[in-house]
Amino acid sequence: MRVTRAVVAGALAPAVAAFVLVPVGPAHAETVDCTSTAADAPAPSSSTDPSVPLDLLGVERAHTWFAAQRKRPGAGVRVAVVDSGVAPRAAGTAIPVAGDRPPRISKKPEVVEAHGTIVAGIIAGAPRSGDGADEPRDGAAGDDDSGRLVGVAPGAEIVDVRVYDSAGGAEDEDPVQPTNLVAGLEWVAANAERLGIGVVNVSLAIGEYPPLTRVLERLDAADVVVVAASGNRPEQETDPLYAEFGPDPDAAEDEGSTGPKPGEDAAGLVWPAAYDEVVAVSATADGTDAGDATDQVLQSSDIDVAVPTHGLVSYGLDGGSCGVSGFYTSWAAAVVSGVVAMLRSAYPDETADQVVARLLATASASDEQPNVQTGAGVVQPYEALTRSLRPRKDGTLEAASTEGRSVERATAPPEEVDLLSGARDRAVWWGLVGGGALLLALVLRPVLARRRS
Repeated sequence: MRVTRAVVAGALAPAVAAFVLVPVGPAHAETVDCTSTAADAPAPSSSTDPSVPLDLLGVERAHTWFAAQRKRPGAGVRVAVVDSGVAPRAAGTAIPVAGDRPPRISKKPEVVEAHGTIVAGIIAGAPRSGDGADEPRDGAAGDDDSGRLVGVAPGAEIVDVRVYDSAGGAEDEDPVQPTNLVAGLEWVAANAERLGIGVVNVSLAIGEYPPLTRVLERLDAADVVVVAASGNRPEQETDPLYAEFGPDPDAAEDEGSTGPKPGEDAAGLVWPAAYDEVVAVSATADGTDAGDATDQVLQSSDIDVAVPTHGLVSYGLDGGSCGVSGFYTSWAAAVVSGVVAMLRSAYPDETADQVVARLLATASASDEQPNVQTGAGVVQPYEALTRSLRPRKDGTLEAASTEGRSVERATAPPEEVDLLSGARDRAVWWGLVGGGALLLALVLRPVLARRRS
């Protein structure tokens, strides 16, 4: 199965149950939509709005923690973005792109689709300057960057792996070819160790495809964390999975009838998110007044974690800052890739499995059973960085305390079997009888003595 343009541009998101988010209003009206930016615009776009989801997730607090360590968030980590490419006007200034450029696996020489640039900006975009002009700051993140953050891990570097172009042609044209996606991931697997790639972001989706499974196994063996979008709800009849997860025709007369059908579960159908070793990410509306995310995203038991996406700030084709709205798992995957980059930076000696264990164990709903909307819950960046955990090499957790463990009730110790108890009891009774006889003899002795006299 191929991904149609509607799925890619609409970009691969769910909702969440209880979460520790503070309600925040929508982005300002003047914010330019990142998806509408143009590479040949005379001037770059500029957004002064805060990145709402980063505020909700407490990313600034995580950055402050890094600043205390005298380190930039994500420093020393490279994130491969397998997507539509990073725009030249954003690369190197707004978005730190590594100098090692992989071969371009696409037809057009120029970047014509904003999707990959937006994803890269959310992962590692530089903070904006304080006056609203788009002159990225060079100072350490966490140094009075409140309200100006763009990327989750601005200290990380992006490895730009372009695997598709948006042709701008027919509506049903498929921009992402499975062979191209696999080729891009193959290059990452082959060069991960040499280039220091610790994370791969795949904000794309295809159907099950055996060559994809094989390259994901290679990435797992190379100790690379793969983060992927869990999938948005198909909107057009030409979209993959429309028959299974499109609008319910029996509920078409009801307003808001595009939501999930009873028992919906897209597990095993959206790849690479369906692969066990991939971190599958969805989106949530919690903390915002943007409505219900379930109308736009697929429910799936493949989902590992979720994050809010409405009101994110990134960079566009014109190199300027801009905003994204709605519930899209493409953007959600980018947020989580940034968090994973911070974890790999903070714990450079840990394996991919250990880092993922930290991510999942500290998610907001980690004490509950995973669900088809948010998996283990909403990601908590600061908790993932700072909670005392001791994950083993294989990702299993060795609890640092009794927190979360089941505690057995105290019971009385079992009575021990005394094999000599019978003999001991008889000895006591014979002792009592003998002692009583002796006492009686002593009492009667004077009486008997008087009688004899």
